[in-house]
Amino acid sequence: MPETSKTVTNALRLLACFTRDQPVVAVAALARRLGMARTSLLRLLATLEQFRFVERAPGGGFRLGLRAFELGSVYLESNPAPALAVAALDALVAATQCTAYFGVLDGDEVLILMCREGSLPIRLIWPAGSRLPCTTTALGKAILMRMPAAALESQLGGRKALRTLTAGSLRNRKELERDLAAARRAGWAVAREESHAGLTAVGAAVLDGSGTPVAGISLSYFDHPPDRERLRRLATLVREAAERLTAQLRGHRAYGARLFPEPAASPGR
Repeated sequence: MPETSKTVTNALRLLACFTRDQPVVAVAALARRLGMARTSLLRLLATLEQFRFVERAPGGGFRLGLRAFELGSVYLESNPAPALAVAALDALVAATQCTAYFGVLDGDEVLILMCREGSLPIRLIWPAGSRLPCTTTALGKAILMRMPAAALESQLGGRKALRTLTAGSLRNRKELERDLAAARRAGWAVAREESHAGLTAVGAAVLDGSGTPVAGISLSYFDHPPDRERLRRLATLVREAAERLTAQLRGHRAYGARLFPEPAASPGR
């Protein structure tokens, strides 16, 4: 392992404390979570505040600043996949009225990079920036099903028990292996009530030039009563959209051997 900077590591761990579920965090909570002395933490916050990576929130505590937002925007603009995915998601929504997603794997989680809300009267939205256990989503399983066994093992951290969100979530590796085998035969992945009660999703992977899955596309909708023909029709549309996006990326001048870097270890996660 290369030598790293403790100060930079602490700054990045601090920034990682701000999440969609907890966008504002008090100083005392940050100190407890990071295990830092209050004086050291205040110096770090003052530095990050000076460079606008954090700012004071009305009513107390801190939140992410404008510079953090700017860097996130640069990531999306510098990567060709999300930009090209916009048209694919919009076309899927127009054809199906379902909600469409584009996301990537980060460790054992799916990170939603883009969401296009459908127009069905009843719908559930995971906004961009949301994280979900990858094995609870069709998008995540679509990526996993295209990975070799060693890469899949590394992605899941070798754990046998899986993180769950509902009673319908896959609970262990045996159930996951059975589910992924069925997905490989079908050419697409499905998640029925695995991330939220009543919600069904179908997903397919986007591949890089070497055939490695780097992202995924999915559609989600409330399937009640269950309609298998509708499920197959939506799955076909998602798979075709993923194949078109894969072809577009291969022809893009900014396309490289890998669009998304391997996830680094996340301290404190």
